[in-house]
Amino acid sequence: MRIVRHAEAADVRELGRMLERLMMEHERNYPDTYPRHDPHEAARFYAEEWGRRLGVDPTCHVWLAADRDVRGFLAGEVWSRPVGEPPSAFYVEWVYVVPEHRKTGISRALFRDGLLPYCRRYGIPVVEGRTVPGDTQWAERGWAITAISVMRGVDALELDVAERRSDLTGSEGARE
Repeated sequence: MRIVRHAEAADVRELGRMLERLMMEHERNYPDTYPRHDPHEAARFYAEEWGRRLGVDPTCHVWLAADRDVRGFLAGEVWSRPVGEPPSAFYVEWVYVVPEHRKTGISRALFRDGLLPYCRRYGIPVVEGRTVPGDTQWAERGWAITAISVMRGVDALELDVAERRSDLTGSEGARE
């Protein structure tokens, strides 16, 4: 019998193992993804962070799907916007189901029995997330693409915004 429950500090080790598997899989499937990170070190960092925040920080939430063992998790946090609509959203950072249990409804259960009741209870009207170019699974499930992240290295940006002689003389042609 599958149950969905809030993760606790005692679950952190297993969450870290699953997150490391997710990150290794993600790097294999999307090798050009930014930011780059060592899956083991990143998973350790997030697991420690969850261990510190779970049960203490009301914005941090992780749900587990378990039967005899943990088969998947959904992790994220509540974002509040002081300006703009909607005033709050739940930002999904990670969703993972172990490969041997995929296509069995575990991901749907994590959303249906974990995240959605929480959002309804606390009046959170929107769930947001981020994906990488080439990962079409969210769009295929009806999620709207509302923003595109952009990235520029600091060295390149420095060259882009360097003061030019035309800036000092007031000459036309500078793009703002």
